[in-house]
Amino acid sequence: MVPIRALALSLLACAPVLAQDAVPRAAIEQFQPLPFHEIAAAVSDRYDGRMLAADTRPPLPAERDLGAELVYQFRLLTPQRNLLDIRIDARTGRFLSVAGRGQLAARKPVE
Repeated sequence: MVPIRALALSLLACAPVLAQDAVPRAAIEQFQPLPFHEIAAAVSDRYDGRMLAADTRPPLPAERDLGAELVYQFRLLTPQRNLLDIRIDARTGRFLSVAGRGQLAARKPVE
């Protein structure tokens, strides 16, 4: 009875490795996110304020429906002391959402 339990536990321990092998290597190699510093510069070019935080996040369901596989999320403090939460598609650089008060006041004019 003990050997069967040991076998079952060892199979469960291997499950994540088996699941990783199911993802085609070509799909992994094909995904190329844009450099983080370039996206941060695009945020600074579009909005006036001080960058407080930046992170990578998985896409929300609506963002996944738009084709996003990875999201760069930025928190920006505007000169009016408002906090903006900006989400950008890491692969394309497309702005997915901007949330927070004072978006229009913080928006830099288009040159």
